[in-house]
Amino acid sequence: MNRDHVTRREYDEWLNEAASLARALRYPVTAEMVNDSAGIVFGDDQYEAFTNGLWSREPYEVMVIFEALNEPAVDGLPTAGAGHAEYGGLCDKLMIVHPGKFCPPHFHQRKTESYEVVLGEMEVFYSHRPVSVGDEDVVEFSPMAEGAAWPEGVALPAGREDSYAELTSYVRLRAGDPKFVMHRKHLHAFRCPADSPVPLVVREVSTFSHEPTEHAQGNPAPLPSWAGLHDNAFVAPAANSGRLATAIR
Repeated sequence: MNRDHVTRREYDEWLNEAASLARALRYPVTAEMVNDSAGIVFGDDQYEAFTNGLWSREPYEVMVIFEALNEPAVDGLPTAGAGHAEYGGLCDKLMIVHPGKFCPPHFHQRKTESYEVVLGEMEVFYSHRPVSVGDEDVVEFSPMAEGAAWPEGVALPAGREDSYAELTSYVRLRAGDPKFVMHRKHLHAFRCPADSPVPLVVREVSTFSHEPTEHAQGNPAPLPSWAGLHDNAFVAPAANSGRLATAIR
C-alpha cells in the first residue's frame, strides 16, 4: 500500500531536526515557525519519501521552509504605485532539503529571489528564458545567463521526470559563493545532491512571497487586490495541490 500521509511522529522528528540545524546555523527560528505548514510534501505520491526515511537519498519532492520575514512593504508607497506593489516587498526564509530530495519545478510571476548556501551544496536547474504569461512588454535589464549542461546521473522523482524537461540550465552552488539571483517568470527547481553528507540549508531573500496560507491564517491582505493571490506555479499539477497542505496523521 502506497503512503498517503506522514505520521505525527515522523513529521515532528523531521521538523525538530530541521529547526535544531537552523538554530545551530544562527537563523532566528522561533517556536511559532515550527508548525504544520513548515514541512512540505509536494503531492500525494511523494509521501513515499517517508517509507525508507529522508536520509535514504531517494529522489522525492519534499522540503522544509522556515519563514522569518514576509513584509509587503507598502507603507509609505505612493498611491499611484499600488498597482505594481505586488512585485515588491521583502521575504527572508531558510529552506532545508535532505540528500537526493527536490524543490520541484515552478515559477513565480511576481517574485524575484536570491539564494545563499549556508550548509552543503545546492544544485539549481532552471530555464534561462522567461515563461510567457500573457503580460505586456516587460523590463529586460540583466537577463538570466544560460547555465551549464546537467551533469550525468541526476535521479529525478518517479513520475515527475517530464516536469523537469524545460529546465535545461544548471549551476551548483556552495557555501561562500556569491548570491545567485532567480528572476521572476523563470522556471526553476533545486535539490540537495544525493551524495551529500549533510542536508542542504539555503537562505532565500526575495520580494514578497504571495502565499494562500497567509490569508488562511487570518492575516489581512495589505491591499484589496492581494486577497487570495497565489504566486507559486508548479509544473506538475500534483505539486500545486501538495504545496498547500501536508497530510499528518
